[in-house]
Amino acid sequence: MIIFNNTYFPMENFNNSIINNSSNHAADIAQIPPFILIIIFASIYIIVVLSHKTFRAKKFNWLAVNICFSSVIFASIQLFSAVVHLNNIPDTVISCRSKGFITNMAACHILYSHCAATFCRLLSIQYPHKPLFRSSHWLLGSIAVSEIIGTLVAIPDLFFDGFSCTSNYGTRFLRIYTSISTVLISVLIVFGCNIAIFRHVRQSSKRVHDTNNNNANYLSNRDMYLCKMMLLAFGVFFIGWAPIFIQELLFSDQTPLPSDITIFFQILQPICVLADVLLLIYADRPVRKLLIKALTCHGRVPCLFKP
Repeated sequence: MIIFNNTYFPMENFNNSIINNSSNHAADIAQIPPFILIIIFASIYIIVVLSHKTFRAKKFNWLAVNICFSSVIFASIQLFSAVVHLNNIPDTVISCRSKGFITNMAACHILYSHCAATFCRLLSIQYPHKPLFRSSHWLLGSIAVSEIIGTLVAIPDLFFDGFSCTSNYGTRFLRIYTSISTVLISVLIVFGCNIAIFRHVRQSSKRVHDTNNNNANYLSNRDMYLCKMMLLAFGVFFIGWAPIFIQELLFSDQTPLPSDITIFFQILQPICVLADVLLLIYADRPVRKLLIKALTCHGRVPCLFKP
């Protein structure tokens, strides 16, 4: 289902095999830098939040840490796979189905960690006076549920030949199932929750504006900032994952996409995951300010944690 580091379409002859192998190697090389940057930036965010008492106390930061942790696992698996593929290292330790399961599960964890984050934010905004939706048990439970769902969704890869099984890739059921369960459902959840959040904030802003006209400019700026961040986050999310859904449903081994477009999709996905991590850091203003401060400390560790 996911477009990664294997040969995906049957080779009609030896020349086509050489061309496709060359293209896949080029895609692998292009994917390595964004995967490395994902690991670096996501790890930095995790370390900063977990090592700073103030940030740990903000429970919604745990949702962001979960997204970053899933991104690190995903990028690490793909980076390892790219290195193995580029060096032509025999990859026979585990079955192709197990490799497909591990890879798809890592992708599912990223996608459903986003679902958990947006869903928790929606409930906390719509029901601000209910402490349950801001409690540690609720947030940790939501994170656990997203991880469980991500694992369960990928289980069919253990029983059907998927993208890792290049000799028999073409199970229509698995293509449709993984496209819908992994990409489409998660995208719809994130989109629906973000729309509901924006509508609720807009309605709240209008009510406050009706009672206090002095807050009009402030509320307008807040709405504009929220709208921009939501549109940008969803745009990155959609651009990175929607092409996979389109390719899996509309194209097959008999009618594949041109190799250049397939390579572009391969490179686009890690770039969007990287952009998503960077946007997550940018949207967290306290963490962003601390990191900027750390850069101005010229490597002095005590300066980083100085109030």
